[in-house]
Amino acid sequence: MNNDSAPSLVLVKTALDKLFDEATIEMAVVGKATALDSQVFTQDTASNAAVVSSVIGGGGYFQTTTDDVATTNEANVFGASPKTTLVVQFKKNLPISRTFMADQQQSAVSKAVKQQALTWGASRDRNAFGVYANGFVTTSTTTIDGVALFSNSHVNQHGDTVDNLETGALTDSNLNIVINSLRTQLSQTGVILGYEPKWLLTPSILHQTGMTVAKSVLRAGTGNNDLNYFSEMYPGMKVVYSPFLDGTSATAYFVGSSTHGVSRFEREGFFTVLRPWEESSNDQYMYKMRAREAVDAIEYSGLVGSTGATA
Repeated sequence: MNNDSAPSLVLVKTALDKLFDEATIEMAVVGKATALDSQVFTQDTASNAAVVSSVIGGGGYFQTTTDDVATTNEANVFGASPKTTLVVQFKKNLPISRTFMADQQQSAVSKAVKQQALTWGASRDRNAFGVYANGFVTTSTTTIDGVALFSNSHVNQHGDTVDNLETGALTDSNLNIVINSLRTQLSQTGVILGYEPKWLLTPSILHQTGMTVAKSVLRAGTGNNDLNYFSEMYPGMKVVYSPFLDGTSATAYFVGSSTHGVSRFEREGFFTVLRPWEESSNDQYMYKMRAREAVDAIEYSGLVGSTGATA
């Protein structure tokens, strides 16, 4: 193999990318949520280095009338002050000796590339799930109304106070409270839309409890033979976990609808560039890995979180 030619450089990069992709696929686990989950994170794109978001609400329910001629008063509709989300760049360089590639010493190279594949996924997910992990802290994750993602003092654009914060531990009865809070939550327009739970997100340590409570055939935690309300009512509600929640809280959990305000904005999807060894003073290829994205809590609608602090 002639490592001085351009086609060879392409072949080397292709081989490295294949190793990277294989390592990424191996980490796919049922029940484990990642930043790519389209339900846990509303997926969007970014066209610039920052994303400016707003929400429009107010107006309340549709008016009712039996007189099509009479003049009706139009309720006011308001827009929140814009929120700016900065797009961050993920970057890492992996140097690979020319002789390692020339002599096909793939064992060492493949191990290095595999580690970088795992590190990239971990970096992306740690950044994304930090929004949920810090969702109870005002100074860490604030929504467009200036308070923590999960709070009992949200104010929607209709002027109503909205509470999407609970404290009960993950049990049958407390999950019922959380889901009812979601279903009766007022939207930005001041209307009960009847959000339905599509997912339950837990730390890794709490995933077994979440599966027991939400997916058992019979009601969890009792000696009765009652059917499990959640598995009967919401068989499609998935129970997923992230190990990046455990470091902040081993008791917190979250329920969300199909439309909510935690968004992942992708500016540049993960890509690689291989610089040839000729450009290096010590005869090394440079495998450059880059991505640009942002994850932010734009608004609280369609979400309820519990600290799980009280039994």
